[in-house]
Amino acid sequence: MRIVQYESGGVTGCGVSVGDDVFATGYADTVALVRDGERGLDAARAATDGEPVEVDRLLAPITNPGKIFGSGVNYASHGDEDPDYVFPDEVVWDFIKLSSAIVGTGEPIVIPPADDVIVRQSGSSAKLSEHGFAVDWEVELGVVIGKRAKNVRRDDGIDYIFGYTIFNDVGARSVQFHNDQKDLGKNFDTFCPTGPCIVTKDELPDWESIRIESFVNGERKQPALVGEQLCPPPVAIEWLSSIITLEPGDCLSTGTPAGCGTFRNPQEFLAPSDVVTCTATGVGELTNPVVAGTTRTRPK
Repeated sequence: MRIVQYESGGVTGCGVSVGDDVFATGYADTVALVRDGERGLDAARAATDGEPVEVDRLLAPITNPGKIFGSGVNYASHGDEDPDYVFPDEVVWDFIKLSSAIVGTGEPIVIPPADDVIVRQSGSSAKLSEHGFAVDWEVELGVVIGKRAKNVRRDDGIDYIFGYTIFNDVGARSVQFHNDQKDLGKNFDTFCPTGPCIVTKDELPDWESIRIESFVNGERKQPALVGEQLCPPPVAIEWLSSIITLEPGDCLSTGTPAGCGTFRNPQEFLAPSDVVTCTATGVGELTNPVVAGTTRTRPK
């Protein structure tokens, strides 16, 4: 099944997408459906027996996850492209994405202006592009947790997955690489495009063959197979659940392969009027235009 969130008549809902139609599940959001376990899945299965909903617009398929964990380097190719990177001896899940950064397909990625507060607090060494912050793209497979997970063995990891989506782990390198402000640099508003749907795990049993790619203005920047990950989803669930209880609706942003703009020669960063498309086999396309943010009033 392909799970989406939508807005209809000013009301949000969770639905099942079939072709061009969306069928209401009776849940206000995807997290509520996921938390209901089998009852939620039964409601999703039964949804297509009804009439399609008049959808005003599609939203990100999950807008209020409790936690989104991110792995900075989960593909060897991404570590290899940074000459200063030293591979650690253990799994690294080293930042958090916040739900306030989530936008859906079609919604803009906003580049903060160069005179934003954080630049002035960070000092003149914060790297900027001519458009403001040096903003980069990162296609990642998103994993949505389906049930509470604590001390899960990797052999059982897939049992705890609800489904898969796409994340574009957008980051302001100007902040991320200045004083190691990774969480701030990756959590500006609009910096977590998500979608276009969540595909339940039963439809993608061969998850290792899922191919993720990113394109900027139609030019392919990143290709990889999920099977190339250093810490694939079952291992990630084992590792994270040994420390933190994972709840239904929590998400894993499972890392990006080589091809980001930062490590290209010359460097490339997103600019207003660019269009970024991230794809994953069996999930679809997540496309977002890039726009310039408005200058904020300086605090006194």
